Amino acid sequence: MVRTLIAVLAFIAGPAFAAPFAMITDLKGQAWAMDGAQPKKLALLGYIENPTEVKVDPDGKVAITYFANGVQYSFAGPARVSLESGAPKVIEGQAGEFKKVTPEKSIGGGLSSDQWRRLQQATVVMRNVKSTFTVVGPDKTALLERQPEFEWTPAAGAKGYRLVVYGPDNDIIHEATTEHTSLKPSLELESGKRYRWKVDALGVAKPVSASGAFTVADDAARERAAEAKRSAGSELGARSFYATTLEAEDHAYDARSEWKALAKDYPNEPEIVQRSR
Repeated sequence: MVRTLIAVLAFIAGPAFAAPFAMITDLKGQAWAMDGAQPKKLALLGYIENPTEVKVDPDGKVAITYFANGVQYSFAGPARVSLESGAPKVIEGQAGEFKKVTPEKSIGGGLSSDQWRRLQQATVVMRNVKSTFTVVGPDKTALLERQPEFEWTPAAGAKGYRLVVYGPDNDIIHEATTEHTSLKPSLELESGKRYRWKVDALGVAKPVSASGAFTVADDAARERAAEAKRSAGSELGARSFYATTLEAEDHAYDARSEWKALAKDYPNEPEIVQRSR
């Protein structure tokens, strides 16, 4: 099955900075946005920015999760559904199923402009192929994982790499070399502290290095995320919504770990695989 692969923008044209109120968290078969002159095929992980009517094909099924309350609505075809900002309404077809996939409010009151910006940035970063020597992560994020793996892109001609991690007081807390493009040191980072790191390419004609920085989330944020992960369970829709929530709340490194796990479980879903990169 080939689905339309979306980029950053939702499948429905709208105001350039309008934050979406929901997203497509599971999709089997085909479903269509009926607004405009031509129906537009929906895609897994697509964001819904404006109210619209959706048509679900007879063999299709779509799950839509709302950011404000963490409720997932599922509709089996044939059906026509009006997706409104508060909740969907069935126009034709059988009533949908719904369940809450988050502990309390997922993102209280819906996405803020900052959270929407993070989702857009995360999508661009994950789908861009990095052709230069640079850090992959953790960088520019609030880390939930206190024992992270440091990752970077290959440097042309490098025989190896030196990783240096600096602590909150700017002192070196770890230094090691490797032939690989990732390394997981035996470190347990402190909650609420800021760290930076760099990696040097070894054996190259001209010295080259890349650097990153991040903070470690506090214990309260870690507990909230753990509760949300437990609530997500094992289903694709709830898990993809959880990973998206992590991105929106500035936990990009941890979100990528979730996307990687999803890609392993759903290797035939191109949108999931793309988000894991």
